[in-house]
Amino acid sequence: MMRLGGFTETQPARHHAARNRKFDVIIETSLGRLRGSADNGVAVFKGIPYGASTAGANRFLPPQPAAAWPGIRDAAAPGAAAPQEAVAPDPFSNWYNAIEPVSEDCLTLNVFTPDPDPFEPRPVMVWLHGGGWRVYSGTAPGFDGTNLAKQGDVVVVSVNHRLNLFGYLKLDDEDERFADSGNAGVLDLIQALCWVRDNVAAFGGDPGNVTIFGQSGGGAKVSALMAAAPAKGLFHRAIAQSCSGSLRLAEPAEAAVMASHLARHLGLPCATGAALQAMPMERLVACLAAVPGSYYRPVLDGRCFTRHPFDPDAPAMSNEIPFMSGNAATETRLTLASDRQNFSLSTDEVQRRVARFLRIGTAEARRIMDAYRTSDPQASASDLLGAITTDHAYIRNTRREAALQALTSRAPVYSYLFNWRTPVFDGLLRSPHEIEVPFVFGTAATATSMVGTGPDLASLTQMMIATWSSFARTGNPNNPSIPYWRQYDTDERFTMVLDIDSHAEPDPGALARAALDDLPFFEYSMPQNYARR
Repeated sequence: MMRLGGFTETQPARHHAARNRKFDVIIETSLGRLRGSADNGVAVFKGIPYGASTAGANRFLPPQPAAAWPGIRDAAAPGAAAPQEAVAPDPFSNWYNAIEPVSEDCLTLNVFTPDPDPFEPRPVMVWLHGGGWRVYSGTAPGFDGTNLAKQGDVVVVSVNHRLNLFGYLKLDDEDERFADSGNAGVLDLIQALCWVRDNVAAFGGDPGNVTIFGQSGGGAKVSALMAAAPAKGLFHRAIAQSCSGSLRLAEPAEAAVMASHLARHLGLPCATGAALQAMPMERLVACLAAVPGSYYRPVLDGRCFTRHPFDPDAPAMSNEIPFMSGNAATETRLTLASDRQNFSLSTDEVQRRVARFLRIGTAEARRIMDAYRTSDPQASASDLLGAITTDHAYIRNTRREAALQALTSRAPVYSYLFNWRTPVFDGLLRSPHEIEVPFVFGTAATATSMVGTGPDLASLTQMMIATWSSFARTGNPNNPSIPYWRQYDTDERFTMVLDIDSHAEPDPGALARAALDDLPFFEYSMPQNYARR
């Protein structure tokens, strides 16, 4: 073998490398040697195990150590996705929700790194994928970290972990082995961060400068880790994008009801670890769609979590963590796009849906719609539906986190609104849920179904990568591609509106959003029923 900078090139690849700069790379980890591949200055390692299979006797248990391997392990293929229910195809989001075949042997991660330089370790960015706590994986094409690693000069890590009932079912079981079953998936994430701490230096990363970032359900995972005691010290900055039901966890009583419903469906007196470990994976996956009213998510168990992430205040354990959070401007228009007629609704129909979604009376729904119409007199009834549901299901919670963190944190807080409008679907999506993700990763070419192919993509990508990587490097997102970004505080609430021509303004949309102030904050257990009649 021979060294090329920080990489190790295998001899048979030398002539191939000379032609197109692509060659095999060997990295030594705590469990053994890995073979990845480098191309144009970025090395990629996929499917790296950070924990043992979660099948059989390991099902519902905290993650167990991965076994060391002899010789050199190929790291060319992504690992399996966690067991999950099938999701209906979404014509806009195939780049986001494509998964590998599922398996309980799913505790793997991927690393994308520039040529390691032992004298200048790079910031590490650990991506936590979306899909709530239920579905998807970190291996989707839109999450390929190659361009972010290269253009941002960072090491990117993406993680798969247990989801739904495999990761968040609080078993009705006195067996101490299963005491952490309600948060097994969170413990997977913590195990992955331990792997990063112990191994990322070999990939050129700085284990003392780790940023966790995620969008949608991934943003909720970021929020949860900020309050998970075992995660303290494993990350140093946090970016929460498009948070939804992120303020609170499932209470023990809610978790007990979900376990009871599952047991009844399976014909069991109660949901015990031994009984459910004996069942085929496929039978449990089938329960995810068959048992109504169950939204598996982390549990306030008094062990991994002794408090909610952002209720009633920000977690003290993370008051030294620089924090950035924000939203797409019109999040829910992606869900509304499931039926094109949702963009030409009557006022009466929107009023009915607003009342149902917010669980309020007709008069109150009319008052809220009037407040939003006052702020935007040109808005159609469907525009009002999109604005109200976006604020309630996403922006209120994200802004709440920023405000609470700013009140007590000794580290800076930054707030953003991504306002670039996609031309696809005749422009009806505007700035929907997920829209900023391909620009952060530099994967717009794989996400044309969402972002199109217009002339803005390159400059927008450059700006978003510069901004996210600047925050990862220093805890401050300011860089030459954007105007000066002031820290967020609860008085002026300055927010960076990210677009081709970015600008800052105090709390965009606050006047209309104030009409929702008396409502409880959105939680994952609440139905998102605004897109259907």
